[in-house]
Amino acid sequence: MALMGISFYYSKHTGFKYCIKRGLWLILLGYILNLFRGVLPIVYIDSFYPSRAAHIPDAVANLTDAFLELDILQFAGLAFIAMAVIREARVNRHVLLLLAAATATISPLLWRVGSDVPVAGQVLDYLWGDIPSSEPSIGNLVSFPFFPWFTYVLVGMFLGDTLKRSTDLNATFKKIGIAGILISIAGLAYILPNYRHHVGDFYHSRPGFVAFVVGIILAWIYLCHFGVEHIKANRALEVIYYWSRNVNIIYLVQWVLIMWGADLILGFNKSSYSTTLIVMLFTVIASHATTRLYLYLIYLYLKLRDTPHVAANA
Repeated sequence: MALMGISFYYSKHTGFKYCIKRGLWLILLGYILNLFRGVLPIVYIDSFYPSRAAHIPDAVANLTDAFLELDILQFAGLAFIAMAVIREARVNRHVLLLLAAATATISPLLWRVGSDVPVAGQVLDYLWGDIPSSEPSIGNLVSFPFFPWFTYVLVGMFLGDTLKRSTDLNATFKKIGIAGILISIAGLAYILPNYRHHVGDFYHSRPGFVAFVVGIILAWIYLCHFGVEHIKANRALEVIYYWSRNVNIIYLVQWVLIMWGADLILGFNKSSYSTTLIVMLFTVIASHATTRLYLYLIYLYLKLRDTPHVAANA
């Protein structure tokens, strides 16, 4: 989310209308993903494998919950719209930091406000995500509530604006890394006496833990810059760059593979740690291969579409 805020200042597509449309598309894409990873596998298994369907947790088997779940794509879409509004208003980069601190600070005061109101509660769920699912182990139907997660986007926007203005990127990245280490140490010292309280359920983290995470983000960004500057190009880095360029497609593919596999093949909480590790590795490889195949088919389609005589001969 921080990187999304940074890249917002480097994107060639910065028009207000484009960003609003992009945000709405990401929200819609989130529901499309819910359909393919949540609703369709349950409908299929209920129809053809009822004995296996009986072992699926209630929250996963609940079609309404599966479709209405708000995951990172819905949050990213809402954040994209908010970023467009902020940029259109030409908010000063230092004010962005104040907004980030304010977002993290007021979030605990907003949680649960109006979540029990019919219809309106569903809309407010986008903001603070307190409507529980029907399965206690899964928690809420919102994985990334706007408050406090928009804090990381605002920090990213500040960094993006700062890096864009920088005349010495190495020095700027170094300052970012030092600031990150200091913030993470201060945040850790603050939250350790009552760690569980500050972490919350991870999605609803309080300001101390959010500050700790922001520090880690800043330090990690510096380490990434350092690595790019000092590590020679190699196959491993090329794979990472490929994943970065195609992160949305890979995300969609891997979730569909995970949920169909859990619903139909492995079951939930049925595998040993060793089996789970093997499945994780397989999922990474399968997601990568499926993404490459998908992009190759798109490439062929576009090539045929843009070459009329080739299309005719085909």
